[in-house]
Amino acid sequence: MKMKHLFAVGCSTALLLVSAQSKAIPSFARANSLPCGACHSAFPALNEFGRAFKVRGYRITAVSQSSKKTDFSTQVNQFPISAAIYSRPFLKEKSGNTEVRAIHELELFAGGVLYQNLSGFMEIEAEGEDGFGGVLGSASLNFAVNDSLNFQVAYAPTFFADPYDTLADMRKLSVAHYALLNSAYGNADNGGILRHSRQQVSLFGRVADDRLFYNFGIGGLTEDNVANKSSITFGRLAFDIEPTIMVGAFGVSGTCKITMVSDFADCQGSTTDLSFSRVGVDTQMDFGALRLTGVYLTAKDDLVSSTQSESNSNAYVQAMYFGKAGDHTVVPMLRFESTQSNDGKDETKRMTLGATYYVLENLRATIEYANDTSVPAGESKGSSFAVQIHAAF
Repeated sequence: MKMKHLFAVGCSTALLLVSAQSKAIPSFARANSLPCGACHSAFPALNEFGRAFKVRGYRITAVSQSSKKTDFSTQVNQFPISAAIYSRPFLKEKSGNTEVRAIHELELFAGGVLYQNLSGFMEIEAEGEDGFGGVLGSASLNFAVNDSLNFQVAYAPTFFADPYDTLADMRKLSVAHYALLNSAYGNADNGGILRHSRQQVSLFGRVADDRLFYNFGIGGLTEDNVANKSSITFGRLAFDIEPTIMVGAFGVSGTCKITMVSDFADCQGSTTDLSFSRVGVDTQMDFGALRLTGVYLTAKDDLVSSTQSESNSNAYVQAMYFGKAGDHTVVPMLRFESTQSNDGKDETKRMTLGATYYVLENLRATIEYANDTSVPAGESKGSSFAVQIHAAF
């Protein structure tokens, strides 16, 4: 390891040690007089209470049970605002690429009750690869009609309302993105990926004694900021067999219409409309401190270069253990992924192994190794090693 990389890692370690003297809790928790661990198995992964808190519109109790009546100006003045910093002081890939992202990403986010039945969330982010220009990552406005029905308008990833972690890239503990959420598949969804935001209007809530979560909506293509003449529908069901065992299904279907070409959508230059779908099943299971998750997805896209379509599947299984080392949380993680392309003819399999150490509930460091175990013929296997620090305050 070169001296500059040692220096970067050393500075980051010093930051951790100095920060350990602080006992700050992010404003989300402070606003409700709760520790981060009340909602998170390990920040940002949600536990059962955290999932309920999210679905209720960032309320501890159901909207029908809330006796808190305040004027709008008072509620807004108490609205929690937090920030987060990602540092990636070391990243080395088998290809020879080595990066020192002392500051990788900055985030400013706020969420909570605005007034009685109205709540919201907003995230502004600035990343190094974008020149640290501030952009809107996601935003939502929720109106709780009753305990079982919520109306949401949002510019956010498709399943933003979903309180489970299987489809939530923003709540991953790993350095690497889930390949399943980071693939454009056949590019018919404006060349976008599932973890990217889209304009959407949806209904969500819990029914059947709070055991069934539902989310159904309409919206635009990924990153089409004005959703011009676009048409997509999506749905999500997640059933709790037990409070700690969920099985679910989800789907997205839409069309990129050539009549909707704008500054934000061009149908990849196609001369005909492009239809696409993403359909899958997933599960999330907690056995004490062990969390197992898995997703299987099939994607179908009309091709730009022909009148035919292609189908590809993608899947992952992951295990995390929320362990303890003294007063600190330690989370080892193992993930296996399979990604198809070229109408299922090419497949890449990848293993990711990592460990996250929590200096504080809101300050963590992750080391991670990822390696391709299988690649299409003619391609070279890749691997990477990364160190990342995340601090929220």
